[in-house]
Amino acid sequence: MIGGAKTRLALRLLRAFTLRRILNSARLRVCSLVRRKVVRNMPESLSVEPASVCNLHCPECTLGNGRLQRPERLMDMKTFENVLVPLSPWLVSCQFFLQGEPTLNPNLCQMIASAHRRRIFTTVSTNGQTLTPELCSNLVSSGLDRLIVSVDGTTQEVYEKYRVGGSLQAAIDGIDNMVAARKALNRHNPLIEVQFIVFRHNERQISQIRQLTRQWGADRVVLKTAQIENPAHAAELLPQNPKYSRYRIDTNGKASIKRHYNSNCFRLRSTMVVTSNGDVAACCYDKNCQHNLGNVNQNHPAEIWLGEKANSLRHLVWKLKDGVEMCQNCGG
Repeated sequence: MIGGAKTRLALRLLRAFTLRRILNSARLRVCSLVRRKVVRNMPESLSVEPASVCNLHCPECTLGNGRLQRPERLMDMKTFENVLVPLSPWLVSCQFFLQGEPTLNPNLCQMIASAHRRRIFTTVSTNGQTLTPELCSNLVSSGLDRLIVSVDGTTQEVYEKYRVGGSLQAAIDGIDNMVAARKALNRHNPLIEVQFIVFRHNERQISQIRQLTRQWGADRVVLKTAQIENPAHAAELLPQNPKYSRYRIDTNGKASIKRHYNSNCFRLRSTMVVTSNGDVAACCYDKNCQHNLGNVNQNHPAEIWLGEKANSLRHLVWKLKDGVEMCQNCGG
């Protein structure tokens, strides 16, 4: 990352820390350290799903491969405000992605602006296909802090092996449009992060994506390990360099997660995940919201977060360890 960009990002993150948020974040870390079973702190992070629809068909994505069992829809502004406003005194960050393509929601910039006014650090992750000059200008004006653009190949042939239906040139044009919008508005935000998910078919392009990121004017590139939904495809998809894989392959060709299971899951203590219709999922790995904790259009989000159902689920995860399905693919 360019040094100036890193400094600006840190300063924008620091802007989010009020005394109440600092105390809440400190408390949740102490409670996690001593493994307190009942969560009493509020979440420090919010992850919302602006859209459970997408314009691509990525094969290892729950939505892209047709395994999403939830209705496809766009989150409305009322649903977003129902969770953001009550939790905003404690929230340090808000992520606008789960399943689907966030930029398909016409209310996205309004949502970001609402969080920005409350001094909450905001992030959007996109496939970059719809980053028009107008949208980029609106994203900059909304106060967006970080934009993640997925570019998983440096040639169209390699790119489309995972981003099925996508155009590499469209993603590059989107980055160009965002760089131009920042310059036109004389703003440093958002930080533009190129995300490169490493597969076997693209791992030889890692050095190229680093060079291209600088040429495009983006601020940094982040290499991400792939999440594999179908273990039968693991051997053909995972990179040869184990450094870029979250899995190990045994002698029978079966994939298993590398990390040691941590039953004291920090995500379950720190981040509320809300789907496009307002349902609260257990975490970002609960793709189909099988552990539905409640709906923010029907209950106050604090009641859901601190309620018996949420705490019972946390106990279940802590007790069963990786016996809970959503935990078996968790890389962190």
